Amino acid sequence: MKKFILLFSISILLLFNLTLSTFAANIFKEGVYKAADFNFESENTYSVQNISQKDNVYVLLFDENQLQMQAIRLGPQSKKYNLLPLKPDYRIVIVGNGDVFID
Repeated sequence: MKKFILLFSISILLLFNLTLSTFAANIFKEGVYKAADFNFESENTYSVQNISQKDNVYVLLFDENQLQMQAIRLGPQSKKYNLLPLKPDYRIVIVGNGDVFID
């Protein structure tokens, strides 16, 4: 019985760590990102959300010709906003001290 409890506890711990690291992989700080670097699929629709407690964030989307396609201002603890469909050459610019979750 002790072995079962130990194995079950270890399994739950590993599952929790795997889920946490998957979630953390989609959190971005201020910077310029290329959509191809994150394996975004062009046929999928993605959304952005500011998950920080007190900081505002601006999310800008540029196409392959550096033309601005979309601009979103996200307040603290914002709701999710849809991004335009992403192509591999698009750039995502995040300005501000907040944390942006993209899914």
